[in-house]
Amino acid sequence: MKITAIRPSLTLIKYLVILCIALVMSKLLMSEHAIIDNVFYFLAAILALVTLQDFFHAKQKTALAIQRLLINNFSFNHWHNVELIVTNSSNKPCTFYLAEHLDNRFECRGLNKAITLNGHEKVKVQYQLKALKRGAANIGPSEIRVNSPRGLWQSYWLANNQEQVKIYPNFNRLNQQQSLKGVANLPINGLKQLKKRGQGIEFHQLREYRQGDSIRQIDWQATSKRQKLISKEYQEEQNQHIIVMLDAGIRMNISTQQGSHFDAALNALLMLSHTVLKQGDWFSMQSFNQQERWLPAVKGAQNVSRVMNHFYDLHPDESASDYQQAVSNLLKKRSKRALVLLVTTLNDQDISDLLPALKKLQQHHLVALINIKNQAISETIASEIKNVDDANSYCAALALQNSFQANLKRLAKEGILCVDSQPEHLLPYVINTYLNVKHSGML
Repeated sequence: MKITAIRPSLTLIKYLVILCIALVMSKLLMSEHAIIDNVFYFLAAILALVTLQDFFHAKQKTALAIQRLLINNFSFNHWHNVELIVTNSSNKPCTFYLAEHLDNRFECRGLNKAITLNGHEKVKVQYQLKALKRGAANIGPSEIRVNSPRGLWQSYWLANNQEQVKIYPNFNRLNQQQSLKGVANLPINGLKQLKKRGQGIEFHQLREYRQGDSIRQIDWQATSKRQKLISKEYQEEQNQHIIVMLDAGIRMNISTQQGSHFDAALNALLMLSHTVLKQGDWFSMQSFNQQERWLPAVKGAQNVSRVMNHFYDLHPDESASDYQQAVSNLLKKRSKRALVLLVTTLNDQDISDLLPALKKLQQHHLVALINIKNQAISETIASEIKNVDDANSYCAALALQNSFQANLKRLAKEGILCVDSQPEHLLPYVINTYLNVKHSGML
């Protein structure tokens, strides 16, 4: 550890103030008494001597050592426990304060308290950090403010324990939802629900005929050989391809209590990748606008971390969304038929720029538009009307909502699957869009 500063304590400042007040009072009330002056100078000399001695003690190397225990990967907007172990290797007790040097990606709580540690003892100090922004971040170095033996000085010591961590989208939900249990079967605009009784796309195996099997399932060649009815059993295709196009423009920079629209989308899409890869399908993802990132097709549940590491530090920029360019770039990379989910937030303009891009994409792929609703519009419509300004705001918000709904209906008529969701409800909608398409055999 290295010392960075030595500052007078509040106690020393109080002593100096009292001494100065005593000097002024002696000059005003008893200016001719040399004895009083001598007493004052004697006290000042003693204070100076004690202060100087305490200063040299404060400069001596501290006997404290710090070790930090924390996880390497943090979740966005989630509190995590961090533990500091402080060891006192000297024989004397020590009183100190702990602090951490953090960048602006963190909020901290639980460190503002004095700690007294006896000789040859150690103490565990727990505090909590909440990540406020995704990406790479630094924690530390730790700083100790140590009181000198007489409490007249405070020395500041910096530990060499800076660590870099990665702040991911809130991936704790992966641990909470390892299966698809609890995901609602939400209706998707433009998607016809097709019920199939065990019949999928790929041949799985032969088995004995069961009551309720379709005649088309019967394998007549195997039936003639075995002299009994044999049916073909199918399973859903395991090699379907799901491509996500994520808008990384200014439209996705709208803030909510859980973060921006972009944060909500990234959380939901990482869960979607987990579902797709667990189902045995291929997954690709492209962000578009000034920062374009492309993750080629991956397969297998073990590649969820690869998807996370590719996009965890991506943030939306201030540019307008260029759907035409994004679609052109995607078609250069992948023209073989896949389910493409375009995730964006519609604005109050018409869809003249979006519709041609989606129709171009439809020539090669099955297209679904995932629109994240502007929460401010919903809140304005739901709020109580108390005056004329509230009424005007309500009418404007309602007009915007009706415009969005009209645009979605127009897109649905063009054969585009449309989903309209609040940011906090996005996860079940995107997963069900994928599952409904997979189960219906549309792809």
